[in-house]
Amino acid sequence: MHEVRQIREEEYRDNVILHEQAYTANPASSEEEIEKLVKQEKEFLAQAEGVVPYGVFKDDKLIGSMKLFDFEMNVFGSFLPTGGLSSVGVDLLHKKERVAKTLVDFYLDYFDQRGYALAALYAFRPDFYYQMGFGYGLKKDVYTIAPHAFPNFKHKADLDFLTKEDDQALVDCYNAFAEQQHGLMKKSLFQYKRAFEKFNIKVVGVKKKGKLTGYAIFSFKERQDTNNFLSSNIIVHEFVYTDKDALQQLSTFFHSQKDQVHRISFPTQDETIHHFFTDARDGSDELINFVYHQTNRAGLGLMYRVINVKRFFDQLSKHNFNNANYTITFQVTDTMYPKNAGDVTVRFTNGKPAVIQGAKADTTIKIDVSDLSSLVLGVVDFEKLHLYDKVTVSNEAHVNTINEIFYTRHKPISMTDF
Repeated sequence: MHEVRQIREEEYRDNVILHEQAYTANPASSEEEIEKLVKQEKEFLAQAEGVVPYGVFKDDKLIGSMKLFDFEMNVFGSFLPTGGLSSVGVDLLHKKERVAKTLVDFYLDYFDQRGYALAALYAFRPDFYYQMGFGYGLKKDVYTIAPHAFPNFKHKADLDFLTKEDDQALVDCYNAFAEQQHGLMKKSLFQYKRAFEKFNIKVVGVKKKGKLTGYAIFSFKERQDTNNFLSSNIIVHEFVYTDKDALQQLSTFFHSQKDQVHRISFPTQDETIHHFFTDARDGSDELINFVYHQTNRAGLGLMYRVINVKRFFDQLSKHNFNNANYTITFQVTDTMYPKNAGDVTVRFTNGKPAVIQGAKADTTIKIDVSDLSSLVLGVVDFEKLHLYDKVTVSNEAHVNTINEIFYTRHKPISMTDF
């Protein structure tokens, strides 16, 4: 029988060894390295807020583990509690024994029992977690552009390097940005600890009247394509601005690096950022048929899951779904977490949702919880799910009406790694 419980401090070493064997890309090679990792684990769990390690035990032996995170995520302007999952690992001797399923089952029930409606994770395989009911989030683009592609607004007088003394101002700036952006999760001081401890990581910010209005966290990286120690690349790790002026000053800063920087790697979920750059091409000079110039790499990352459909709409009772006056019965399929499956009837009145079980629906929609999760967060349009045969609709004539209910101009972005 499997037992799931919180991992005790004296079991951290067992957990580190389990993960070193489960994630074999860069394993520890000595006892000294293991002890260093155990120390880092203790420090992380002592300082991190809302992070708890849980394990699966068989005959008192740790055979699988995970970390659970308490987040607050901006969902259409309201911060909703969101349960995060990471570091899922299974002992090599106990693979294919449904240990990972035991962990995920516990994770979903853990946050459901605490009144959460949403869960999120970074999937080691998106298709695997899609089958477990997690919906795809917004893709992330990485542009590799020349510094001169950042527009020069000829103004960066308020720009300065930030130090450890600025850490709270940095957190406040990010959280102010998070209040403006659907999908962002609140952050704490601990999440910026590394930025001020590593000398190779630089933090520059825009300070106006004692207040931080924007910042960029970045590092330099040696070029591998040429033997030129006078030239390097820049990797941008985080780029935040709360107003237009901060964006312009940060842009001018990166533009000014063109004398010694070859390319800047810039991650973003802004689907229109190519309109901002003066040249969005990645330098490869590749063409995509017919004449489309290659600009960026893209990938799937954060995935979302509604773990309690009724509660989700209750928690968003003040959100306006585009002034809709319409009633939908969702016939939700959830094979991973059956207690979340079944019929949920939502009446939208002047856009405000209310769960009214038994009410007469204008349309009944059969949908898997994975696609429902992406739909209700605004990641994907309903008409696309219908086109891709991901939903069954009782009233085909109302597809466009339903699409308008869930349409949002701002898709959920993420800047939280876990």
